[in-house]
Amino acid sequence: MELSVSDLVAVAAIYVLAGSVKGAIGLGLPTVSMGLLGIWLPVEEAAAILVLPAILTNIWQSFAGGALMSLLSRLWPMLICLVLGTLLTAGIMTSGNTALTGAFLGTILVVYAGLVLAGYRFTVSRRAEPALGPAAGLTTGLISGATGIFVVPVAPYLEALNLGKDGLVQAIGLTALVATAALALGLGINGSLEVEVVIPGSIAVVAAFTGMFVGQRLRAKLSVDLFRRWVLIGLISLGIAMIFRAL
Repeated sequence: MELSVSDLVAVAAIYVLAGSVKGAIGLGLPTVSMGLLGIWLPVEEAAAILVLPAILTNIWQSFAGGALMSLLSRLWPMLICLVLGTLLTAGIMTSGNTALTGAFLGTILVVYAGLVLAGYRFTVSRRAEPALGPAAGLTTGLISGATGIFVVPVAPYLEALNLGKDGLVQAIGLTALVATAALALGLGINGSLEVEVVIPGSIAVVAAFTGMFVGQRLRAKLSVDLFRRWVLIGLISLGIAMIFRAL
């Protein structure tokens, strides 16, 4: 992977934007960065740059609240299935065109978030979690390994758990951390991670954290209802970006 100075500047700008979105609503770093970098970089190179900033920002997000242990006790079946699914399909990313799959997933996000914004309420009861959690994790992992995108269906699933503003952000960070680590392992197994990724990856880390601090300041000013609305708007925006990426 050989990137010019202008490429590195573009990487920094993209990750400031992606980090700002993540800081505000807890998600969006992979989809924003993959969508914009994918304009001129192969998907496997964009995913390789994503690994380092995604892992580090999600480590911070996972530990930045007081509910880590309770979330782990509640979400661990989903997280294990997410890892298994990612490892099963990690080789597909380097061997096929994943754009149409991304467009399909984007459509799902737009429809789901649009229905919730229109007044339809989706909730997952504690009784249903033992069945739905692993299913959501496995499906997300299979999609993540093939496309580098791990927001469907896990983001709607977590949003339907009614975890509260800070709990939802921490749960998203924890899930994204596990998903990114699994993706890095899968890419490494399939030979898609190279030493050359260290420089653009390091630039992306600094830019992403800069953006996150900006986004967090915005989140602190939002009420719970307004935060939830912005999460849903964010999901719609991510879905539209995924659709346009396929065009």
